[in-house]
Amino acid sequence: MTNQSGAFLEARPMLGGLGAEVTGIDIAAELGDDQVEAIKSALWRHHVLVFRQQPLAPEDQIRFGRHFGPLKEHPYIGSLDGFPEIMVVRKEPEETHNFAGAWHTDTSYQETPALGSMLQAVEVPDGLGDTLFCNMVAAFDALSEPMRAFLEGCEAVHSFAGGSLAGREQDLGYGALANNHQDAARVVQPVIRTHPHSQRKAIYVNPMFTEAILGLTSEESDAILSLLYRHCIRPEFILRLRWQPGTVVIWDNLTTMHCPLNDYHGHRRVMHRIVIAGEERSG
Repeated sequence: MTNQSGAFLEARPMLGGLGAEVTGIDIAAELGDDQVEAIKSALWRHHVLVFRQQPLAPEDQIRFGRHFGPLKEHPYIGSLDGFPEIMVVRKEPEETHNFAGAWHTDTSYQETPALGSMLQAVEVPDGLGDTLFCNMVAAFDALSEPMRAFLEGCEAVHSFAGGSLAGREQDLGYGALANNHQDAARVVQPVIRTHPHSQRKAIYVNPMFTEAILGLTSEESDAILSLLYRHCIRPEFILRLRWQPGTVVIWDNLTTMHCPLNDYHGHRRVMHRIVIAGEERSG
C-alpha cells in the first residue's frame, strides 16, 4: 500500500491470531483519502492495527478517529476535560481492580454497537498491563458446519448489567457501576454477525454483556455460551499486545473481543479511549 506522498504504508502481521503493526504513516497529520482507505482496508483484514511511537494530542486522536465514523460518548462514564469524545481509563497504584478486566466487546449492549475502538497508551508500567485480543471471525470459521448453521439462526440478549453480577466487583472492576444500572435497556443482537464492510461472519457474544440466547432454556443457553467463550479464546485466535507510551491501537469491535490484564498492582496506567459509532447491522 502507498500513501498520498508515495511513501510505502506497511501493515505487518503480528505474532498471534490477528493484528498488524502499521508503519510508514504519521497518524497525527492530515491524512488523504487514499491513506484512510488503506488503513481501513488493513483494519478489516487484520482486525487490530497497532501504531508505535505515535503519541497523539486529544484533538489529533479525535481527528484520526473520525476518519472511521462519528465518535460516541460513553453513556455512563466521564470524559477527559474539554474532550467529551475521549474516555480516560485509569488505574492508580493503590487500586486493585482494573477497568473492564474480562473478555468483552465494547457497547454490545447498545442497539447499534460500536464499529471500532481506539486506545492510546499515555502512561503504562514497563512490561505489564498487556491486552489480549481474540479473532471472532477465525473462531466462527473453526466451528463445525452444523454448529455454524444453528448459531446463524440465533439471537441473544445483551445489557450493560450483563448476565450476572456475581464477582464483577473483583473481576471486572466496575461492579458498582453495573449495579447502579440494572434498569439499563436490554437489546437483541445476532449471535453471528455479518461485518458491514468485509462481509465476513463473526461470533458476536461476550461474557461481560451477553445475558442469554433467546428461545433456549437457561441451561441450554448457559451451556452454549460457555462453549463459545472457551472456543473463542483458544490460543490460535489470540493476540497478546504489549503497550508502550505512545502506542495507539484501533480495533474492529464487531470481529474481536478483548481483555486487559490486571498484573500491575502498585503501578499507574493511563489510557485515552475513543469509540467509533456503528452502522445498522447486517445479519
